[in-house]
Amino acid sequence: MKGRKIMLVAASLLLTLGVAASSYFPEFFHDFHPVVGGWSTYHMKDARGEQSKLTFAIVDKDPQGYWLELRTPGDGGEAVAAFLIKGDPTDDANVLMVRTEDPGSPALEIDKDTLIKLRTEGNEAFGGQASSIGPTVGKLAGMPKETIEVNGKKLTCRHLKVLGPHGQEAEVWMNDQIVPFGVVRLVSGKESIVLEDFGKGAKPALKGPYKKLEVP
Repeated sequence: MKGRKIMLVAASLLLTLGVAASSYFPEFFHDFHPVVGGWSTYHMKDARGEQSKLTFAIVDKDPQGYWLELRTPGDGGEAVAAFLIKGDPTDDANVLMVRTEDPGSPALEIDKDTLIKLRTEGNEAFGGQASSIGPTVGKLAGMPKETIEVNGKKLTCRHLKVLGPHGQEAEVWMNDQIVPFGVVRLVSGKESIVLEDFGKGAKPALKGPYKKLEVP
C-alpha cells in the first residue's frame, strides 16, 4: 500500500482534467482496485476549504483497460468525465483516452496523442496545481480495526495513521469493498474525505456521440 493521488473535479474543470489529470487531482493515501460496476461517492474538503461531492464509477472494461467515470453536480446538471485507464489513473501515463460531457456542451473525446500534446505544450493555460489532502507517503502506524456505518451499511475498516516526513499526519480508514480507491474516511487537520455511499451496478452515464478534440 502506498500514497498516491486521487481526483477532485469541478464541472468547469472537466476538460482541464482530461488535459493534465495529475496536475489537478489532490493527493491522498489510497489503494487502487477497479471492479466493473463498483462506485463510491465522497464529500471532500481540502486545505483551502474548497469542498466537492464526487462519484467514482468503474463502468466498463475493454481490451485496453477500464473506463472510470467521475461525476459531480453542476449548476446545469451532473457533469461527467470518463477516463480509459490501464492502471491507477492518478498517473498520467495510465490515461489512454478521456471523454467529457458538461451540461449544455458537446461531448468531447481526447485521445492519447492529444493528451500528451496538451500536457507538454499547453499546461500553463489550464490552471494551477491542486493541493494535497494529508500526507501521501511516510511511516504507517497500525491501529485497531473500527466499524464505520455508511448510509446504513456497516464496514469493518483497517485503521491506519500516516506519519508524513514533514510532521503532517493523517488517519485513514479503508475497506476493500469500496471501489475503486478503498477509502472510507480520511482526516488530516481541517482536511477530510468522507464516503457518503457506495454500491454495485454502475452503468456508463456518457452516451456520445463524441466530437474528437483537435489541436493544431
